[in-house]
Amino acid sequence: MATDLFGLAIPWLMKDALDTLPAAAAGKASLFTYPAFILLAAILQGGFRYVWRTKVFGFSRNVEWDVRHQIFAHLQRLPLGYFQRVQTGDLMSRLTNDVTQFREMIGMGAVAAVDSCLLVLLNLSLMLVLDPGLTVVALVTLPGITLLVRGYGNRIHEGYREVQKQLGVLSTFVQESLAGIRIVQAYAQEANQARRFADESRAYADRTLQVVRLWAFMWPMLSVCSGLSGVVVLWLGGRRVLSGALTPGAFLAFFAYLLNLTWPLMAVGYVVNLYQRGKAGLRRLVEVLEEPVAPGHHLPAPAAPARLRGEIEFRNLSFRYDGGPEVLREISLRVPPGTWLGILGEVGAGKTTLVHLLPRLFEAPPGTVFLDGRDILTIPLAELKANIALVSQDIFLFSETIRENILFGRTEAPPEALEEAARVAHLLPAIREFTRQFDTLLGERGVRLSGGQKQRTAVARALVTGAPILIFDDAFSSVDTETEEQIFRGLRATLRDRTVLLISHRVSTVMEADQIVVLGEGRILERGTHRDLLAAGGRYARIARQQALQRELETLGGEAAAVEGRA
Repeated sequence: MATDLFGLAIPWLMKDALDTLPAAAAGKASLFTYPAFILLAAILQGGFRYVWRTKVFGFSRNVEWDVRHQIFAHLQRLPLGYFQRVQTGDLMSRLTNDVTQFREMIGMGAVAAVDSCLLVLLNLSLMLVLDPGLTVVALVTLPGITLLVRGYGNRIHEGYREVQKQLGVLSTFVQESLAGIRIVQAYAQEANQARRFADESRAYADRTLQVVRLWAFMWPMLSVCSGLSGVVVLWLGGRRVLSGALTPGAFLAFFAYLLNLTWPLMAVGYVVNLYQRGKAGLRRLVEVLEEPVAPGHHLPAPAAPARLRGEIEFRNLSFRYDGGPEVLREISLRVPPGTWLGILGEVGAGKTTLVHLLPRLFEAPPGTVFLDGRDILTIPLAELKANIALVSQDIFLFSETIRENILFGRTEAPPEALEEAARVAHLLPAIREFTRQFDTLLGERGVRLSGGQKQRTAVARALVTGAPILIFDDAFSSVDTETEEQIFRGLRATLRDRTVLLISHRVSTVMEADQIVVLGEGRILERGTHRDLLAAGGRYARIARQQALQRELETLGGEAAAVEGRA
């Protein structure tokens, strides 16, 4: 407000100067007085503009931080199924581009809207004081501006929604292509990926150009409307000055205030631009915030999560994914605390689904999964997950150091716990080969490590948490048999009092478990010890024979190749 008032004072001072200086009474002092006042008004206007810009833009930046933080925190609490149906690139676009558009709307957009309204009211008021009739003439073109803004506003809004949607598609493609660059290069698909990127980028450019064309027409039409008003005022106002009805100074001030109206009227389009982009971005942000969080987050988490004994029980559990067939059927199983349970099954048997229900990555039906006699649906998620460490078959390592990856689940662990976890996971020899050892940066998804080293890093990450329940879901598939045996010896010595679930399709991984269950078609087909199941001659025994025969053939093939090489 103060900025606008000092800006409006300058034309009025010029009016007084122009009308007063020619008069005989005007002394030489006036030659210095009016310029001094004009300079002072300009300095004060600049000072107040600096203050409000820093305050308003600082506020919008803080809101941007809050919104981005709120969106990201909400994403952390969404169920896993949400991320299976929404692309990562689209979420990245919402967290970056859409939040930025919202910030610009509440920052510069809000300032421009308020400032424009004030300038229109103040300039029109002063114009009415100077010459009411000429003011009415000057306003003739205003309805044209209003109609233009209303007519193109909705089309621009829909255009920006399409632009931001396509940006999400483009971001997803880039993210997937870079994450899978090894596969792209291995299959010589660089040129094909470049063509696909060009297609997606062209689609984004086309949608953007559609919006640009709307603006390309709207802005000149706004300028024409404002220019017509200036031409009419210049002609009529000049005649009134010549007739003596209006002083030259008053006409100068009037025309200056009319020019001051140009920015607010032109800003209508700018504000509409920011508003439509911000509204489209806000709508996409609200879509994320309206997604229901994973059940269990509403339960109050204790200050210090209680440590569970590790008893697991499944009671007549049947489960299906949304809209799909049953994956698990009538599973009933009890695992006493401190027991090692092996779960064997072929691909699609339901092994991974079963163990993913324990940490509630997916929601089991009420009254079917229990820990220490408590339905897991009644346990706060923070407490539940503090007691379970999962090593999944899809290993993910962050672009950080080995130390930070291992300590991801327990950042406050002492150095000796870190080294002990790496030792048990048989990872220390590999770490010592690096110059910086635990402080070695792994790169994108642990690119500096082999498949087996990645799995051992994930095992160490689980061990360092000290959780009473550990789940190894096909976590040793990339580890050779000798290393796997060494890891198991270390695990047996370290995890005597913890409940361990070993999920695999390999008999060698589960054979040392206290109890083994065989899953097939979502059901428990067999259960018992390794010796009992071999003696029973069922599916477990058949799988064991097949894998033993496969190992023998691989050994014979290796020996034959060695003999041929010596020959």
